[in-house]
Amino acid sequence: MSIESLIINYGYPVLFLGVMIEGEAFLILAAYLAHRGYFSLPIVIGVAALATFVVTQVLFRTGSHYGTAFLAKRPAWQKRIGWVQDKLHRYGAGLVAGFRFLYGLRTVIPIAIGASRYPTGTFALLNAVGALIWAVIIALAGNGIAQVISVLFADLRKHELAVAVGLAVLAAIWGVVRLYRQPKEDPEIQ
Repeated sequence: MSIESLIINYGYPVLFLGVMIEGEAFLILAAYLAHRGYFSLPIVIGVAALATFVVTQVLFRTGSHYGTAFLAKRPAWQKRIGWVQDKLHRYGAGLVAGFRFLYGLRTVIPIAIGASRYPTGTFALLNAVGALIWAVIIALAGNGIAQVISVLFADLRKHELAVAVGLAVLAAIWGVVRLYRQPKEDPEIQ
């Protein structure tokens, strides 16, 4: 099966898994493909919101079920955990709904919130709202980028598959690089 067939036939499941691993890169790519007519932008937003909601719920449940034992095995996270707990007390629902926009802390925050015994129902509701807001903002940004690209490169249609594949490869590389280059300490937390 060709790459073109995979992208066209399995686009939404690939988007779902991609957003779970590396959110923005895959969502922007999918928004670009929606702009080019391969996907529906509302469905892209829905799939991305669902994917980020699911992964965040899993992280929250991990924190709430394993709590301090899970966190104790990750000493590099200790400063971040203290920072998250401080911000949770300070901003409450705003942190729960908006943490996706805090680069470098998107894994730690839901685990720390779960470990803090935050109410499960409240977290799920705020997580759903935050997931939808994040998906709409990032997808519309990706769609806007696609519109700018279309204006700048009027004959892009001839090369759209190559561009889509290139963007997918770049997104995958970016995700792998980010995974392996996680900062040891966040300067904002110190």
